[in-house]
Amino acid sequence: MTTVALDLLGGDGAPGVVADAAATLLSVGEHPDLRLVLVGPVDVARSQLVARGVDLGSITLLPAPAGVSMDAHPLEVVRADAQRDEAETTVVVAARAVRDGLADAWVSVGHTGASVAAAVLTLGRINGMQRPALAVVVPALARPVVLLDVGATTGASVAALVQFAIAGAAFARAVGVESPAVGLLTIGSESGKGDELRVEADAQLEIELGAAGLTYVGPVEGFDITRGSIAQVIVTDGFTGNVVLKSIEGAAAWSAHRIGQAYGDPGPARGVVRRAASGSFAGGLVLGVEGVTVVGHGAGTAAQVIGCVELAQRAVEQDLVGNVRAALALQP
Repeated sequence: MTTVALDLLGGDGAPGVVADAAATLLSVGEHPDLRLVLVGPVDVARSQLVARGVDLGSITLLPAPAGVSMDAHPLEVVRADAQRDEAETTVVVAARAVRDGLADAWVSVGHTGASVAAAVLTLGRINGMQRPALAVVVPALARPVVLLDVGATTGASVAALVQFAIAGAAFARAVGVESPAVGLLTIGSESGKGDELRVEADAQLEIELGAAGLTYVGPVEGFDITRGSIAQVIVTDGFTGNVVLKSIEGAAAWSAHRIGQAYGDPGPARGVVRRAASGSFAGGLVLGVEGVTVVGHGAGTAAQVIGCVELAQRAVEQDLVGNVRAALALQP
């Protein structure tokens, strides 16, 4: 049985969209091995669940009076709340639920920066991971691709990129990508392409990933992300990764719209986009912290929130944190 704490106040459509997701997860009967802990104002949680016909005895409610607004400075808000004996924000309370053994994982589709900060400050980093990385699974033609970092931290050192690669390979295996090859995102596939960071990282990745028993294919380009044939784990700094991810999302939406116009029926193309945004593709996993933390898109639908919960459950069942910890321990 896996217990997942879910942030009721996270996301543009909260609390309604999150409550919709919780009701579906509890009522469909397809998740017999899942328990939910809903984190938020108890009176709001009760009213939302009762309105959806949910038996309150089937879910645990964990009080947290406030969310983190999208215009807040996430680190300042979360750091202040993490120092309180009785935390007030949903992200800190949910992360503490994992820390204290009340849940195995936690999920939020709210402020990404606040979620990452809560994970780091509350759960702590895995030994050997300098910085956390937010990893997402990108649908690709050949095989899915794990892309990281997509926004946990804006920069990266050579050592951090190596750590991202090792952690990303463990994540790829957890979501069913066997024997993933690792690539470094840069501006050309030839050796020596890119800025100083990328050139130095290329050389170091070849040495350290080889020693760790991982396949390193060298530099890869942006179009390799959605091909999935050359590398199934692609590493970059958080600034670049976030820009790339948003560009892919925008290109997918544009393509679906234009294809729908061309064929006079937008349904099939939009359906492809919707399916691509669900399941393992619905959210990002914060790698490098001592607990499973999944962050979803703020504008996510109930189906996408469900996908984030399912991703969290899968990460727990695959002992992703333990596998990342063990992989990093093998570093020289």
